[in-house]
Amino acid sequence: MKRLLPCFIFLLFPLLIIGQEVRIAKGNVTKGINIPGSQGETFVIYTPSKYSKDKKWPVIFIFDPKGRATSTANLFRPAAEDQGYIIAALELDLKSKSLDSVINTSVSMMNVVTGTLSIAPEQIYFAGMAEGAQIASALTLMNKNMAGILAINNSFVNPKFVNDQEPYMFIGIGGSQDYMVYEMERYLKFYDKRDFPTEIYYFDGKENDWPSSTVIYNAVSGFTLQAIKDGSRQADKELISKLYQQELDYVESLRRKRNYYSAYENLERMEEKYAEFGYEDKVKDRMKEVKRTRGYSAQKRDFKQAVSYEREQQAEYEYLLTSDVMTQNFQNIGWWAYQMDGLEKLQNSSEKAKVDMAYRLKGYLDLLSKRQFDDIMKSNAGIDVRIFISVLRTAINKEDPEAYFKIISLASLDGDAETALLYLEDLLKTGYDDYGKLYSIDGTLDLKFSKEYNAIIQKYLKKSKY
Repeated sequence: MKRLLPCFIFLLFPLLIIGQEVRIAKGNVTKGINIPGSQGETFVIYTPSKYSKDKKWPVIFIFDPKGRATSTANLFRPAAEDQGYIIAALELDLKSKSLDSVINTSVSMMNVVTGTLSIAPEQIYFAGMAEGAQIASALTLMNKNMAGILAINNSFVNPKFVNDQEPYMFIGIGGSQDYMVYEMERYLKFYDKRDFPTEIYYFDGKENDWPSSTVIYNAVSGFTLQAIKDGSRQADKELISKLYQQELDYVESLRRKRNYYSAYENLERMEEKYAEFGYEDKVKDRMKEVKRTRGYSAQKRDFKQAVSYEREQQAEYEYLLTSDVMTQNFQNIGWWAYQMDGLEKLQNSSEKAKVDMAYRLKGYLDLLSKRQFDDIMKSNAGIDVRIFISVLRTAINKEDPEAYFKIISLASLDGDAETALLYLEDLLKTGYDDYGKLYSIDGTLDLKFSKEYNAIIQKYLKKSKY
């Protein structure tokens, strides 16, 4: 133990941040670093084990929608260690603050990192997932030296502020079971048209899922190789070879799992990615091997058919939902519930293409109905349309308590205690257990004192207030 102590000390170095000294452990994630000028917000940082101020280091600023900075930084850790990146991740639930506040806090974090560590100014990158990807994208407008963005399951772009003379790299990652995957492809096309360097990756994931560290490793290597191509990073043949082998191993893992079409898609991307480094012919040979594999053609056909059907369903769902809301057609509520049941059954299909499609369509329906719900609740719409969209929400998303609250509230205000009690019980059947909230629903002053209301709560939560 005594022999290890000097080494441990060697791995630590002080970081002076406006009145506070932070001890940074090389090769580890350091938590809880205060952000000057913020309301107590903090961030985490990771520096490679070989970090020194003798050279300039690229940095990736990461944004998770729920502020899970430590776990997110650890996902990037293998890539950061091998490829030589500093990682800084914001410890902040992005929905807890206004957009302006989040942006200002993020800029302050960036200033701390770039002002105290040895950062390569031409290699500053942003990464984020979902709402975090939107924040990361917005920050690109504030940093002309920004070299790239890694956007997962969402992004943001304002064409007015994109300067074609100052291109940066756009890397998109889409979950195969997230309806936003098509949006990611549209962002990719936007940048492609402007001759920005781009790459897209896919992973087996749903909405609000981070990809595995392996997928992230391969995506970050896109930044690394592009920096080498641009001349902002010195070429390292050993590192390039390692990156190539890492991706090839990932393709092989897909092939062994019999995900032949996914393996082929990854090889297609690798063909262009590694063309300048002498691997093009090797990748082409591997593509031929996968293409000849029994099962590849069937998977490709299933994928194309599923995507075609999905796009048709999306258009139909949008039209029918809008029509039903306009007419408050309660008779069609059962049809929507039937659609959701069908998609849930399809999630258990033996065909991966159909499983992924079912998840995406469920997510898309959830988005459409939530958007309608929010718009109507903000409007001056009458009670009938408010009740209708709330009932429709419960048919499409049985786990959304807000829709149940609205029905209970509106029905109670309308003197329809029977409906209010029915949806109270339906809510509790979902496993909802916020006892206090059940007794603070707007418009239920008389109802919550009733014997029937309290009996239902007692039945599911084993206690009642009155």
